[in-house]
Amino acid sequence: MTPAELNAAWVRQAQLDADHGLVECRVCKVKGELARAVTLWINGTLLFAVCERCRAEHEIVMRPTERGIEIKARTRAPLIVGSR
Repeated sequence: MTPAELNAAWVRQAQLDADHGLVECRVCKVKGELARAVTLWINGTLLFAVCERCRAEHEIVMRPTERGIEIKARTRAPLIVGSR
């Protein structure tokens, strides 16, 4: 699947889940309560959702572009790969 197809599939599933009060975080992919997530909706369509934990651990920037909306997330803490 292309990135556009994956995004379209996420949006379709997110709409179905939102009808049941659930949403999948776009950062960690964990499903949780819609009421406890930060969401971005346009014309009644859910475009982006992030859970409370990921929101607290990441700086998330959303901005309009000519092609749509650009969303970037950056972790607030250093990522430690491997340990001694």
